[in-house]
Amino acid sequence: MNLMQLLEKNQQVHFQILAMFFREGSEISYKKIAKKLSVSAPTVQKEMQNLTASLQAFHQDAMISNGENDRVHLTLPVDFDLREFLYQYLSEAIDFKILSYVFFHREESTTKMMLELVLSEASLFRHFKTINTLLAEFEIQLKNKKLVGDERQIRFFFFQFFAESFPAAKIKSHFSRASTDNLIRVIEGQLAIKLSKGQTARLSLWFGLMEARFDYRGSQQHDGSYELLKSLENDADFQVLRNVMGRYLSRFAVSWSDYETLYLYLFLLAEGIIVPSLPDTDSAHFFWSQISKSNTVLLQALNDMTPGRHQEEVLFSMLTTISVQSIYQQGSIVAFAELQPETVSNTHDLTTSQQAIAALAKQSGQVYSAEKIQHLVNELLLVQDWLQVKQEQKFIVGILLSQSQLRSAFLRRFLIKELAGYPNIHFEEAPTVVYDLLIVDHPEIAEGYHYKKQMILTGGANPFEEARLHAIVEEIRRNNLESELERV
Repeated sequence: MNLMQLLEKNQQVHFQILAMFFREGSEISYKKIAKKLSVSAPTVQKEMQNLTASLQAFHQDAMISNGENDRVHLTLPVDFDLREFLYQYLSEAIDFKILSYVFFHREESTTKMMLELVLSEASLFRHFKTINTLLAEFEIQLKNKKLVGDERQIRFFFFQFFAESFPAAKIKSHFSRASTDNLIRVIEGQLAIKLSKGQTARLSLWFGLMEARFDYRGSQQHDGSYELLKSLENDADFQVLRNVMGRYLSRFAVSWSDYETLYLYLFLLAEGIIVPSLPDTDSAHFFWSQISKSNTVLLQALNDMTPGRHQEEVLFSMLTTISVQSIYQQGSIVAFAELQPETVSNTHDLTTSQQAIAALAKQSGQVYSAEKIQHLVNELLLVQDWLQVKQEQKFIVGILLSQSQLRSAFLRRFLIKELAGYPNIHFEEAPTVVYDLLIVDHPEIAEGYHYKKQMILTGGANPFEEARLHAIVEEIRRNNLESELERV
């Protein structure tokens, strides 16, 4: 499910326009927007006006202004919160309201829902049908104002739904509890882990959802998780969590605490909070053998090599988060505000990730939705980036300039700024160092220095020089990476 699918049609157009700005840059032509959206120019102009009004109502300094040659320019101030802006749209969308209502007003009747949402019975059930189409990929359905299906799937759906749509302050106000804050601290102590603020917030949301779902304990379905539960009973981390959750849930008279432990265990693995040990991934244990097979498929598709032992545990932890999400969670919610790594990745990495996820789907015998593929590809792109940084050698750059102090200082700042986004780049000024790249304005001053490649500046700080510098750096980094892979 794409979160945008819950919006009304005109709202979707607004976010499609914003998405174009984010992909293309701050300025686009009306014609290009109309062509991309397959709508008429007057429609684009009308919705652009509506979007501008919404932006300015949200933040007075946000705007879309008209430029020359039929072009429009987007301005967003530095304190513009896209997530809050999206939530304002979602909170007006009927499908989103229905899903939220189902969760927060579980005791209310369908008649009460119709009155509060100002919908006729026919209209309400039309929306139910649309929502069920979206929920099909999660293998759950909306019936009689309740989500039905395996509890594991319902739990993961609601977690993604709120985590991707609600602003942080709203999540905290609805789901944070003093009791669960204490539970989180106990889990940290028992598992000997330290959670970041972000991990704590997400775990707090998970426990808030857990307690809210206790009202359904008479009708919850756990059958789909029974075999998985049995296969994990002897896992060390699972046993620790079962003891903690057993004590915590006893106050609620919950008889199925083992299932709650299972769902929590999968959640912690999917979030990368529990890091599997190498003996786990090498074991014949059913659960870990499944994860190991999946991890192996991903690893072979990525680079067809075995990582160095010092990288292996971290890498398998990263791959395990993807494997758990792919094997034990059906469906996925993709949010507009989520960073999509494919938009900034090179073609090779994107193709590799897409092929890896296709291989994983084939190995698991599952059919992934387009949104799930997109999410898993994005996750794998992040792993590829991590691998490349870890495998990359230290890149040493020297800068020697013979011009005036002011001009040399200006060029040095320009060069350092241009190279700031690359990992593992270090600037040195010692003649005894062997530079990967030595940048000079005159070749004569490089005498006595040792370098692998030299770049002679054309003299200016301009787009041409930027492109030339980046091309040289990318070539050296690629050669360094290939040499390191051969060594490994």
